[in-house]
Amino acid sequence: MVARSPQALLSNNLVGSDFIAHPIESFHDFKTFIAQRYSTDPYQYKPLINRIDFLKQITLYLPEVTTHIDEHEFGKVHLEVGAVLVATQRAIAERDLATVRKHLILISDLFDRANAELYEAVRVFYLEALFLGQTSAAHMEARSLLPRTMEHVLRQAELDSERCRS
Repeated sequence: MVARSPQALLSNNLVGSDFIAHPIESFHDFKTFIAQRYSTDPYQYKPLINRIDFLKQITLYLPEVTTHIDEHEFGKVHLEVGAVLVATQRAIAERDLATVRKHLILISDLFDRANAELYEAVRVFYLEALFLGQTSAAHMEARSLLPRTMEHVLRQAELDSERCRS
């Protein structure tokens, strides 16, 4: 094979077998580069979610919950999270584990990617409000469905609560 200069390698006049494709040449713009970079990332980048993203996800996956958010509650993240809490409490009381699982899966995904404001709202006004101090069989069943990250945060809240009492 004939050695070629860098300019010759980059020119469009190369014939099939003489052309050495470099992976970066397939990226036409930055968005394509980012999409391909994250598609090969084993940890799969997920952007942070804010209150608006939270409402979009709830509207998309739990439309029955959004009907319970009143106009005066809109824009207050703790009240919007509280609407999901009420729906999950209702499902627990009815022992509708399929609905509880659906809520917990969605909330877990949002919780893991939440910005600071949403994280605190979900932690306090959903997770702790739903499970802290609850010992009924229905709550224990629902709690068993919690993902590890949320279970860990709940255990930490229980330890903090114990420390405050003693």
